[in-house]
Amino acid sequence: MYKTLLAAGLGLLITACSTYQAVTPVDRPDRTDPLVAFQVPAGGGPLGNYGANGTLLCVVVNPVTGNDFVESFLSSLRRRNFEVKVLQAQTSIAACPVVALYTARSAWYWTAYLNSADITVFRNGDRVGKAIYNANRSAGGLNLSNFVQPSSKLDELVEQLFPGMLPPPPPPAGTAAPAA
Repeated sequence: MYKTLLAAGLGLLITACSTYQAVTPVDRPDRTDPLVAFQVPAGGGPLGNYGANGTLLCVVVNPVTGNDFVESFLSSLRRRNFEVKVLQAQTSIAACPVVALYTARSAWYWTAYLNSADITVFRNGDRVGKAIYNANRSAGGLNLSNFVQPSSKLDELVEQLFPGMLPPPPPPAGTAAPAA
């Protein structure tokens, strides 16, 4: 009897914890569009020919107090082969062909964690993607989201926002390189 009540109580406690996360992914641009083809450098981006292929992505960081983890966000974009340019806070979304508005807040509970993030992506002035994360929107109970590394959570949001753009994995150790 006690084991059943304990199991039911733990189940309710654990299932009551939740965070809010919603992502609308960005569709890849049509490479036959002359404006898009003009943006992409020949031969790929700075890291090769994969992912975003060096597409310029301008980032406007909101100057909100507590706006943290900007470098983690920028490095996550760079790993996907975007050429990232950070713009001033009041820059128009028409300043670049692709613009991401970034706002994030941190909080502290034994360690700093990502409390909320809002990333909105615009292409040619039109909203084409959005990622929202909020660790405070739990329904009570045990909330373990404050133990997730902020860089891991931001990388997860960027992967959901720009799916399938990570570099190919390196070949396993000990395998011979293909002969040229």
